[in-house]
Amino acid sequence: MRKIPFFTIIAIVFLAGGYYFLQNSASPIDVSFNFLVTQKNDDNSISGNIEGAGSKKIKLSLDESQWDSIKVGNRYTVEAKFYDKHKVSDKEKKTLEGPFWSNDANTGILANDVEVTMIDTFPAN
Repeated sequence: MRKIPFFTIIAIVFLAGGYYFLQNSASPIDVSFNFLVTQKNDDNSISGNIEGAGSKKIKLSLDESQWDSIKVGNRYTVEAKFYDKHKVSDKEKKTLEGPFWSNDANTGILANDVEVTMIDTFPAN
């Protein structure tokens, strides 16, 4: 009976691990949108609506310096990042209205932790 070399076993383990990692790692998604703030929450988060996304309320967590500068009723340009680990249920997808949700990647905002990388006042027209 022929023995399998130790190096071959190690190579197979690394290849299998790499394949598993690539298949199960979440890809980062960057998204930009205009946001109307309807409420400032005590936990350094804001709630509101994304323009072009119907009446669906969204809650975004901010760091304290970002949260302090936000005013209710103002529109802001938001750049955010999230890792697409969780998917929105088909039932919830059917309730979404507006062109913002036509990009399936955007629905990940509802099911994943979103990191706001930039929030700035909406430019006046």
